[in-house]
Amino acid sequence: MKNFLPIFLALLISAALGILFILPGFQKRTDVYLQDFSVSGDGSAVTIETFLTGSMGYIRAMEAKQMGDEIHCSFYRTFGGLNSRLGAKTTFEIRPDHPTQRIYFDRGTSFDQLVLERDADTGAWASVSPLPQ
Repeated sequence: MKNFLPIFLALLISAALGILFILPGFQKRTDVYLQDFSVSGDGSAVTIETFLTGSMGYIRAMEAKQMGDEIHCSFYRTFGGLNSRLGAKTTFEIRPDHPTQRIYFDRGTSFDQLVLERDADTGAWASVSPLPQ
């Protein structure tokens, strides 16, 4: 019984540390803003470059959901704790399933923020939202 307790405590501590390492990677970032963007030559992809207004943390992934002619983007924290750079990225590519007119960023509220809009006449993309002050 005496040999079992240290092994059990080591497993318990390892499991707790593993959970603390992984859990932040499933939390959404709502302080992400558009820094720059580019459109592929054939117009099939939009590459966005992002930045955070928060003083800590990084982005590891983006999830883009197409809803009609809109795309809503959600961003996720990196794994490994508050200021971990593990898997950090700032550039993401969006490939719409069908013609898209607007791209929104998740703000953690019921209203997402419009960041890019395509002109219906020319087909040119333009940044809509101002950068935070």
